[in-house]
Order: sequence, then structure tokens, then C-alpha cells
Amino acid sequence: MRNIFKLFNVTLFVLSTIFSLLALQLHEGSILNYLIFCIIINLLFIYTLNTQSLFFEIYFAAFIWLGFWFKYIFSLVFLNGIIYDSGPISNMVNIDKAIFTSTVAISAIFLSFIFRKKFFKEQNYIIKEVSFFETQYLKNRNIVIFLFVLLFCLIAYMNYSLSIYQKGFIYINEIHPFISNFFRWMLLFGLTTLSCFFIYTEILRLKKVSLPLSVLIFFEIFFSYSSMLSRALIMNLSVITFSLLKYLNFVTNKKFFFSTLLIFVLSMSFVNNYFSNYVRINFAKEIGEEILIKEKNKNIKLETQKKDDQNIVQFKVSNDPSTKPSPINMSIFVVINRWTGIDSMIAVVSSNKLSFGLFNQSLKEKKIINKKTFYETTFQIDYDGGKEVMIGEKRVLKGNTLPGIISFLFYTGNYYFLFIVIFILTFLLSNFEIFCRKVTNNNMIFASFISFMICFRLFNFGYAPSDTYLFIISVLVALLVIHLLSRSNYFFLNKNNSNQ
Repeated sequence: MRNIFKLFNVTLFVLSTIFSLLALQLHEGSILNYLIFCIIINLLFIYTLNTQSLFFEIYFAAFIWLGFWFKYIFSLVFLNGIIYDSGPISNMVNIDKAIFTSTVAISAIFLSFIFRKKFFKEQNYIIKEVSFFETQYLKNRNIVIFLFVLLFCLIAYMNYSLSIYQKGFIYINEIHPFISNFFRWMLLFGLTTLSCFFIYTEILRLKKVSLPLSVLIFFEIFFSYSSMLSRALIMNLSVITFSLLKYLNFVTNKKFFFSTLLIFVLSMSFVNNYFSNYVRINFAKEIGEEILIKEKNKNIKLETQKKDDQNIVQFKVSNDPSTKPSPINMSIFVVINRWTGIDSMIAVVSSNKLSFGLFNQSLKEKKIINKKTFYETTFQIDYDGGKEVMIGEKRVLKGNTLPGIISFLFYTGNYYFLFIVIFILTFLLSNFEIFCRKVTNNNMIFASFISFMICFRLFNFGYAPSDTYLFIISVLVALLVIHLLSRSNYFFLNKNNSNQ
């Protein structure tokens, strides 16, 4: 695994150097700030890419690299310097301030990781005693796997057909909140938690990594995320694949094993992305047509109807407004613009409202269906009217733009607050992964999965932040479930296990 990291680090260094120099001539600001910005982000990423780093540290550094360096550099090189979701074009005059503020936060993260690695090293916490549920799984493996396949297929089918939870859309239905929240937890956490338990049990107790079971887990994630119309599938499949590198010694034919997984990752991601974009575009058109019909019934002039027809039924899939929406165009657009980081920082530092009062005000935001978010309205993210909430008869199209945790913390405008809070937060979450390993019998696959979910949440943070307790509960429930599955030998379970 060390050789893999070395190869990746060398490749990263070469490519980042080339693109940073290419973008330098297009950067309109301080060259010194720009070079420090590029160096510290890439050093952070390279620093985490080794066997001593935690999954959380690697994934957090990867999101920083994508959201700050990758998005800015590639927007300069390939998108004429237009940073999508950074607010009005005039905000670009504040690029130096955005880069400096980003560098302050990233420096705090860098120091946090160094401090954790120096004083809080992870340990192995493997318990040899087989738990009750591990025993039952190994004895009834085929039946358990069969039931698991039925479970995730049923949940994915019901979620898609009943429109319980789908990314970018809100549904006004009569499904009880308990049922909808249960489906949401199962799709995002529950099913993958079970997958982590199954594959790790075989690794720990049978000393093997099963390719068929690994592929089956991929199908679970594929069905779950496709039913949610989520295009984050490739990331979830990648973190599972990456965690399996920790168990190379248990893989018999390494090249065939990982080549097969790579093929599934790429093919599933392509199908998922195309399907999700296709359905999203059709849903948007459907809502647009419903709105047009309502406007026609109000005797709107024909010229206005035609104008609305062009604007209201289309997703934005390019910085060029003449580009027509299609699954392929949307996929290409998402590659660069999906990541959150430098865009939101540019928007935030361009505001003259920054204060602790604004920060406290943002904490009070509640989820609403028919209005834009606090972030979108406060920082003029929707200056061009491209993020209107579209309300149809069956569904509401509401794709929230989010600042991410780093830009959110700078609502205060205080560099000391930003540095201290981001340092403490990343330090605590790094140690939370160590805690997860301890209580799950050192299940690296679950640790990788849960750390990714936390990182993903942090970089998609900023809308109704007071509801973060729901995410925390979801993480803790998943942790409790896998802890009980991996470690439970209590009371009647221990007795029944001993009698068998």
C-alpha cells in the first residue's frame, strides 16, 4: 500500500505543479498569495496520503483539494475564470481576500492533523471472541445475503416509486415522517452499515476478502443512490474500495480483484450519473410545464409564455447559457462545479455584513420549501435568478447552494475564530474515527464509510445548521448498530450462542 501512496503522491505533485503554473498567468491577484495557496493545499493532500493517516484526514484533505485548488485552477484554465456559485462577477475583485482566508483555515487543518498524528496515534482494537451475530452470519451466510439483497432492492424500489427521498426535490406527500426518516437513514447509513459488517466479518474471521460479496455491496450502494437520484455514487464506491486496500494480505489475486472493482466503480458511476441527470431534467421539465399551464390559465401573454418556457424548464448545465441541458452536459458541468470551497469563500468575503450577529442569525435558519436559503439571499448567490424554487403538483425542485463549514465559520469575519474552531473541529473528528475503530473491532471499512459521510456533510454544510443534530443521531445509530453486531455477547445472546 505504501507503493500505491508513493505513486499517487508523485503523480499529484507533477500534475498540480503543471496546472498551477498554467493557471498562474490567468490569476488576477497577488502571485505570492496564489503560490502559498497552491502549495499549502497540495502539501496537505500529499501529507495525508500515507498509511499513518486516518480516513477522515485523507478524505477531508481531498475535499479541500477539490473544493479550493481544483475548482479554482480548473475554472481559470477551462471556464474562462468564472467561478460558479461565487455570486456576482464583481466578487472576483476579492479573490486575494478569499485565497488568504482559505489559507488561514487550511493552515489550521494542517496543524490539527500534525498534532493528532504526533500525540494521538491509532491502535489495533481487535477482539478475538466471536460475537453472536458474527456466528449467526457465518452459519447462515447464504440465507442472510439473500435476505439482504431482498431488503435493499425493496427499499430502493419503494423509495424511487413512492418518491420518499430524492436529492434536489422535495415531495409533499402523506407519508409519515417516521417512515420517510427511516427510509432516508437506511439508504444513507443503514444498508451500508450492514454491508460493512458482512464483509469485515469474513475478513476478520475467515481471513479472506470475497470478490462476489464486495460486488454485491457495490450493487447495494448503486441501487440506493440511484433511487435517491444522487450522483455521489462514485465517491461512496471509491471509499469502500480504498478501505479494502487495508486488507491486501487477504486478497488472493490482487490485480484481478481491484481491476474488477475498478470496472464496476466506473460502469456503475456512469449509469448512475446518466440515469440521475436524465430523470432530474425530465422532472424539471415536468414542473416547468405545470407552471406554464397555470400561467396560461391566468391569460399571460404569448410572448411571456415563450420566454418563461425557455427559462423555467431547464437546468443550468454550463456557464454558457446557450448550452442545452442533457445528461452528458450536466455530467461534465458537475465535474468541476460540484465541489464546495473557493466559490463560497469568494461570496462570503465579498459581503460587508460579516459579524458574529450574522453568524448567530444563520444558526436560526429553518428548513422551508418555497424560499431560497439564508446563504443564497445574504450573499447574492442567486444574483442571476438561476436558483428559483420551482413548485409543481407532484414535487418541488429546490437545489440548495451550500457554503461548506469553512466559509460558514467565516460569517463572523473573524480570523481567530475561524482558525481555532476549525482546528478543534478537525482534531475532534479525527479522534472520533479512532473511537469508531475501537468500538467496532477495528472495522476499517466502516471507519472509512462513516468518516467519508462526515466529511461530505461538512463540505455540504450551511443550510438549517440547527438540524445537524439529526445527522449526528444518524451517525451514532449506525455506530451503535455495528457495535452491537460486532461485539454483542450479552445476556441471553451469550447463553444461546454457548448452547449451540
